[in-house]
Amino acid sequence: MDNAILEMANKSLRTLCIGYKKLGVHDDIETKDSKGVFDAEKKDFIVLAIIGVQDIPRPEVPHAIAQCHKAGIKVRMVTGDNLITAKAIARDVGILTGDPSEIVMEGAEFNRLIGGVICKKCRTAVCDCARTMK
Repeated sequence: MDNAILEMANKSLRTLCIGYKKLGVHDDIETKDSKGVFDAEKKDFIVLAIIGVQDIPRPEVPHAIAQCHKAGIKVRMVTGDNLITAKAIARDVGILTGDPSEIVMEGAEFNRLIGGVICKKCRTAVCDCARTMK
């Protein structure tokens, strides 16, 4: 299964797992971990399929990125996607060119490195504005 996910991610496909689990009366359907995954979701799933879905970049993106490079602008991608998928998409559109100094990082790591994102209106990292309400 891991090899199938890796192979699809390398082809810039987002992977979706389709499966199910029979819940018992004692399964914990309240507690979540730091990534928002319920404890009951962490084991005993029956996998039916893993599918790859491609989010095709708009046709003008590679040209726009090439124009930025020509103008001396370093284009960066910050993503919440699987890093392997993000890297493949970045290669497809010309963001990653093979330069060894290029890096790929997830949005959470980027936020950590820059000290977080501050609400423009409230001037705080956490507020009740629509941007942070779930």
